[in-house]
Amino acid sequence: MTLFAGPSLVESYLEQIHNSCLVGGEGALADYIPELAGVDPTGFGLSLALHDGYVYSIADADIGFTIQSVSKPLTYALALTHKGFDAVDERIGVEPSGEAFNEISVDSKRRPRNPMINAGAILSASLLLEVEPDVDTAFGELVDFYSACAGRKLVLDEDVYRSEMKSGARNRAIAYMLQSFGVLHAEPEHAIDLYFRQCSVVVTTDDLAVIGGTLANGGVNPRTGRRAVSQSVVQRVLSVMTTCGMYDGAGDWVTTVGLPAKSGVGGGIMAVLPGQLGIGVYSPLLDEHGNSVRGVKACKRLSSDLGLHMFNVARESRVTVRGFYSAHELHITTDRSDSERRYLHGKHDRIRIYELQGDLTFSGTESVLRRLRSSATEFEVAILDLSRVDHVDEVSRSMFVGASQNLRGLQRSAVIVDPDGVVIKRHSHASEPARGAQFVVTTMHEALTRAEDFLLKLAVEEG
Repeated sequence: MTLFAGPSLVESYLEQIHNSCLVGGEGALADYIPELAGVDPTGFGLSLALHDGYVYSIADADIGFTIQSVSKPLTYALALTHKGFDAVDERIGVEPSGEAFNEISVDSKRRPRNPMINAGAILSASLLLEVEPDVDTAFGELVDFYSACAGRKLVLDEDVYRSEMKSGARNRAIAYMLQSFGVLHAEPEHAIDLYFRQCSVVVTTDDLAVIGGTLANGGVNPRTGRRAVSQSVVQRVLSVMTTCGMYDGAGDWVTTVGLPAKSGVGGGIMAVLPGQLGIGVYSPLLDEHGNSVRGVKACKRLSSDLGLHMFNVARESRVTVRGFYSAHELHITTDRSDSERRYLHGKHDRIRIYELQGDLTFSGTESVLRRLRSSATEFEVAILDLSRVDHVDEVSRSMFVGASQNLRGLQRSAVIVDPDGVVIKRHSHASEPARGAQFVVTTMHEALTRAEDFLLKLAVEEG
């Protein structure tokens, strides 16, 4: 029996986003790569990886698809690691191109304008071949790095790789152009081979979310706890993803979503909220920019609803639980009969108080509710003290209300101490009580009274 509904509430919310974005069939498959033209256009998965490695997945999150251009920031990170910032900057710029991802685009120094367009990504791959000229060996190291970021071993889709090798004339032209400009020093065919292989690595939305979580954690994989890449490289990569990751749609993305992100023509999008979480989305129908139509919609909803925009000024803290203790430590006397007081004296350890602090947005609220769920066998009543909380966003408010309401009748209960009305807005003119107000009180004395009432009721029911 699920006692606390934190995770199920999050999954229900993600399902709502999934269903709302599923409406309509706009977009088209990436049919210029023959193997991608045959994928199921209805596929749609969504995953969130939190800073502690916990992953929420819904719908087609287990469908494997090729990473395509979501690989570009990873290969760029590996090139920066091996060659250093100065050497890479000499050959690849960091400015938005304002052009499509496959444009033959260079700056005044004849460098690709950034590593997120194809020209820059091919050159990033060529830099790895300057360290290890053998394509097989270079790819082995590359896929090991991708796997370290994802937290599991990733593999190549041979069919997509062969399809790209047969249909990649434009990318070959870009490679030879870069060679003619004197910036690509490896063999063009080898660089193209490695680039097509990196694009053909198979991932799921869980993988993209965990890779995003690794970048959000400054290079440490949230699931394995192992460092995959340095923090200085992550800072550079996230900066370029912010300005260039969504191609010529980057400006709209930054203003409406506000997360470093990278899309791929396989239908994937990886987005990162530094310090908090990674997002992975898959839906293969693409817009005119080469970005997943449903993926963009889902990310816009997530950012708006959960306050994920990187310029959101709300104070966010991973440590939203200031302290927790049993009711034995409360020096509060309630109005009880002698027999009730004797019974309750031995039961106060079944009332757990959680003191919360800061501004509670999605990440902190989810963490609190998941913590409650994992320790639900240790108490009958949880008292959530929000006296030190200044703000609760709308989604978090719904999560608190939903979790508390779902406990009714499940032999567990929760009471929220909310003196400032941050969870339940109090309006003096309201004729009806606010939704969920029955479990919200203004003082700890009221909360303890409610908790004891619940324990006494259980005692009567149990005979």
